[in-house]
Amino acid sequence: MHIQFQHANPHSGRESLILRFDGLLADQTVCVLVDAGADVDTTTLLDEDAGEYLTAICLTHAHLDHYQSLGTNLSHGPPIYTGDGTARILEDVLETGREHHGFTQTEEVLNRLEPITSWTQIAPGLRVHPVPAGHTPGATGFLFEVIDDDIRRTILVTGDFTTRRAAGYPGFNLDLPVEVDTLVLTAATNDEFEPTLTDAIGTILERARAGSTVLTTASGLTGVQTAYLLGHLTDQWDDPLPITLVGHAAKLYESLEYTVPNVTTTPEFSSPTDVLTAGSVTIAGPEVPVGGSSKRLFDSIRDDPGATLVQLTSGPSDPLSSATCTTHHFPLSNHPTTDTIDAVVDAFAPIQTIITHQQGSAATQYKDKYDSFVWATDDTDCYTLLDDAGWTPPPWVTEQTTRQVRATATTNGSLLTNGSAELEYSLPITTRCNDVDLAAEGLDLEQLRTQIPSRPGPRLSNGAPETKADETPSMPAETNSESRSPEDTETAETQTVEQSLAAIDERLGRIESAVTSRELTAHVVDAGNGTILLRVDDPSVDLKHGQELRVRLSSRDLDTDAATDQ
Repeated sequence: MHIQFQHANPHSGRESLILRFDGLLADQTVCVLVDAGADVDTTTLLDEDAGEYLTAICLTHAHLDHYQSLGTNLSHGPPIYTGDGTARILEDVLETGREHHGFTQTEEVLNRLEPITSWTQIAPGLRVHPVPAGHTPGATGFLFEVIDDDIRRTILVTGDFTTRRAAGYPGFNLDLPVEVDTLVLTAATNDEFEPTLTDAIGTILERARAGSTVLTTASGLTGVQTAYLLGHLTDQWDDPLPITLVGHAAKLYESLEYTVPNVTTTPEFSSPTDVLTAGSVTIAGPEVPVGGSSKRLFDSIRDDPGATLVQLTSGPSDPLSSATCTTHHFPLSNHPTTDTIDAVVDAFAPIQTIITHQQGSAATQYKDKYDSFVWATDDTDCYTLLDDAGWTPPPWVTEQTTRQVRATATTNGSLLTNGSAELEYSLPITTRCNDVDLAAEGLDLEQLRTQIPSRPGPRLSNGAPETKADETPSMPAETNSESRSPEDTETAETQTVEQSLAAIDERLGRIESAVTSRELTAHVVDAGNGTILLRVDDPSVDLKHGQELRVRLSSRDLDTDAATDQ
C-alpha cells in the first residue's frame, strides 16, 4: 500500500488536493480530488498511461473557491460526494456561478452529485465519512479510512473549518473517536472573527432600532447565517425585528428549509420599496453592492441620510464608502483562531500533517512547530506519505525528528493499528442542530446586551406598563386582596397614590420644560442632494454635533424670510 498527496492548485487558492492510493486495485491508482478550486486541471495532474484515474471528488462546501473547476474535471466520470446541506443548495449556487463566474457543466455536476451522511465506499478497501466543519452552513470535512491486510489507516481532511457552529450546523469536533494518521489541515486563520461578528450584529440592530432603513450586503451563505443570528437573537430578546432575505440568499435559505423567527424571504422583487422599510433589515448579495440585488437596493438608499448600508465581506473586495447614507464595513472571514489550529494538531497527534489554504511564510511557519511530519509544499509534485517501509518523512526533516515522530507513532498505536473492516465507531452527524446556541455561533451575548439595552415597553400616561386588552395586570400572590390585612391594603393604596403623584409630577416637569424652552431663529439652508440644514442666527447658542432638538415650524408672510423655532 502506497499513499501519496499532491497539491492541485498550489499557486491559486491551494485548497484543492489529490490523494493517491496505490495497491487497492490491480493496475490502477485510486485518485480522489478534495475540492475543485481555481485552476485545477486533473487531465494534466494525472497520468492515464500510468493507470491514474480520478475515482471520486469530495466537495467540502459551496464557496466559489472550492467548487470553481468542478465542471472541468469530470472526464473520468467520478461521483461527487458532499454533505447533505451542500447538496441541497448546490443547484442554486452553481446557477449563480454560471451567471457571474463562467461556471460550466452545471447539469453534469448535478447528475454526478451524491450527498452522503455515513460511510460510503469509494473503492475496495477505501471508504469516506463526512464530519461537521462549521465555517458555513452545510460545510463538512472528510474522514478517509484505508484497510489493507487488516491494517487500518486514517486520513482526516478538515476542509475550511471552525469549532463554532454556523447557522445551526455543528462545528468541527476535536474529540473524534478515532486515531488520525494523516491530517490534511486547512490552516487559514482569523483571530478577530468573533468580536467582528458581534460588532456587525450589534451595529445592524442599533441602526434598525433607531428607525433606519438597514441594507446588509453579504454573500449568499453569509446572508443566511446573518439572518439566522438576527432572527433568533431578537426572538430570544422578545424584541421582534423584521428581517427580509432577498435574491440568492433567500433561495439558499429556502433550500435549507430554515424557519427562523422574524425572517421572511423574497427571492424576486419588482421594486426596492417592496423589501426596504424603515426600522427593518434587508439582506442581499453580492457583499459589495456593485451588481445584482444589492446594487438595486443600494441605489435606492444611497442618497437617503436616514438609511444605513452594512457590508459583510469575506475576501479582498473594496467596500463602498462614498454615499449620503451611513456606511459600515465588517470583514467576516469565518476561520479558526491560531490557537485552534494548534489545538487540532494536539488533539489528533497525527504522524503526517499537510498544510493547505496557506502559502509562503504563512504555511512554512508550521514546519517545525509540531511533533509530526509537516508538509508545507508549494508545487504540484507527488509526495509519498506511506510506502512499504512505513511512514515517509519530508525530505527536509532531520534524522532526529524522524526517529522522534516514528517513536511516538509506534507508542500511540497509530503506525500499525490492527483492525477489521467490521469495526465501527460513532462519528458526529453533519445535520443541523435542533437547539439554538448563539454563543456557540461566536456571538458575545453579554456585550450585545450591554450595547443594546432592552427596549422599554409601551407605557400608560400615569407611567404604568401598558396592558393588552385581553390581559389583566399581574400582581404578586402575597398582594391578593383576599389574603391582605387592612394594614397591607392601606400601605398598597398609599404606594399607588405616591406612584400616580410621581407620574403626574414627571409630566408637569416635561410641560414646564416645553413652555419655558428658549425660542431661537434659524435659516433653512439647501445643501443639495436632498439635504436640508438649519443655521442658527444666535452665535451664543452652544449646540453640539449629534444633539437631538425638537423643532416647531411656523409660517410667516411670503415677503419675509421663512423661519423655524428650535
